Amino acid sequence: MGEVGPRRRPGGRAAAVVAAVRRAAVELLEEVGYEGLVLTDVASRAGVNKTTVYRRWPTRVQLVSDILLAQAAEQVGTPDTGDLVGDLCVLLADVAALLRTRAARAVLAALVAGESDPAVAVARDAFWAERFGRSAVIVERAVRRGELPPGTDARLLLEEASSPVYFRLMFTGEPVGPADIELFARRAAETARARPSSRR
Repeated sequence: MGEVGPRRRPGGRAAAVVAAVRRAAVELLEEVGYEGLVLTDVASRAGVNKTTVYRRWPTRVQLVSDILLAQAAEQVGTPDTGDLVGDLCVLLADVAALLRTRAARAVLAALVAGESDPAVAVARDAFWAERFGRSAVIVERAVRRGELPPGTDARLLLEEASSPVYFRLMFTGEPVGPADIELFARRAAETARARPSSRR
């Protein structure tokens, strides 16, 4: 039998390339903004061939939205504390922690800066659909526990809970502490309980 070479770790090289490209893109977004972001510059900064970048991310919109989705997937979970308010508090704390990072702020600012681009609007809508869809399980579990009425609009509840966090950290610069997070969570839960169910 011939010698068997060392087994490669699955995704090792590919994962390293993806991480390098994402890191380079965030650095450039911080330096030149969305309008100044050029994929060939990203490739150069990451130390990879430009075809590697274009193969995975044909446009800068796709690269920016991919980075934001990856950041959110890594840092924002779907907690299960056994209580709706508890779940919302953990979720909002994760969102706040994400929004305090330079990388997330740079990417979100890029999406806002490019809002006149139809492709950016599509990427933005896809991001929110994915995030709200992933977090909807929190509301679904609360319905099963009897904390919320059947037919509760999951997205509306999540929007009402998270909007103050985004508004403060992205626009007004006001602090968001544990007491604020609990207030936002309780207020959203109480509003959802009082709202007529969408199920007829």
